[in-house]
Amino acid sequence: MTRTLYFISGSPYAWRAMLALGLKGLEYDAVELHGSQGDTQTPEYLARNPRGKVPVLVDGGITVYESIAVMAYLERAYLDTPLFGKSPQEAALIWQRVMEMDAYLGTALAAAAQPIFSQTFDGKEDEINKNFAKVSDEIKTVSGWLDGNDFMAGDAPSAVDLMLYPHLAMIARIGPTIQLPGITPNIPNYAEDFPELAAWMKRIEALPGFDAAYPPHWRDAA
Repeated sequence: MTRTLYFISGSPYAWRAMLALGLKGLEYDAVELHGSQGDTQTPEYLARNPRGKVPVLVDGGITVYESIAVMAYLERAYLDTPLFGKSPQEAALIWQRVMEMDAYLGTALAAAAQPIFSQTFDGKEDEINKNFAKVSDEIKTVSGWLDGNDFMAGDAPSAVDLMLYPHLAMIARIGPTIQLPGITPNIPNYAEDFPELAAWMKRIEALPGFDAAYPPHWRDAA
């Protein structure tokens, strides 16, 4: 069976799907696309995902898009190494935190970063700063989820960890580079402000499949 994951380097949504494949111990071909070159808008790609986004997983004759749907598919298709817990209580906690992270941290980060990436930030400085403040508040919240555990929902990595790490890695990478008049990200330094969170990130970086999922253009720039 041929298993293929279509991704754009640095996309946290594609990255989480690749981390899920790695944690599950599943081999896959990673096909890098470039949005600036129109790769996600070709008829062939739109036949896989009519929204023209990443990731898309093609697993034999099955095609799945939307990153959380990809993880849910992998959970049901491949039972080893659960992503969403082993008990109803674990599943409820994991899904609760998955939805919280997506609704609050993910939404605030997108609202802050999108105008900067698209160069449409003029006149939006106050709104952007408010969203970066929300990002900082959410980082404090998710750090508290550890509560002495190794991972975000207990002692084993789960979908929460795989969703959260790419966002936090992106924040740490882009935050210090933002030098625009009127915009002050005030991104916390994980090692200094949240040492437990920094240690958790090291544990994620040691998971199976992490190196294969790391964004290629980040590796090239290192």
